[in-house]
Amino acid sequence: MRTTPNSVWKVSDSARSTYTQDGAVILDIQKGLCYSLNVVAAKAWSALESHQGGSTFQDLIDSLRKQFDAPRERLEADIAEHLEKLEKAGLVHRSASQRTPPPS
Repeated sequence: MRTTPNSVWKVSDSARSTYTQDGAVILDIQKGLCYSLNVVAAKAWSALESHQGGSTFQDLIDSLRKQFDAPRERLEADIAEHLEKLEKAGLVHRSASQRTPPPS
């Protein structure tokens, strides 16, 4: 997947999530489909959800590096692959614009 520094990733409006000790379950309420995420993927999803204005690829990597002891290159490759799968499923979307600032 090719990401550009100004790409902003946002969770789809139709995605709902719940977390368990084993990861997370994502429900696409528009399609009526459920997706299961392992613990690492759930941490990435949580990072995406926590930024309502959207997250850059770098934001996600920085957030996950604090939680996992993994080489940066490996983390970047894994997150890029994960984002691509989420995007294909319609659970996230990216835009080339900058993040929306939080409301004052």
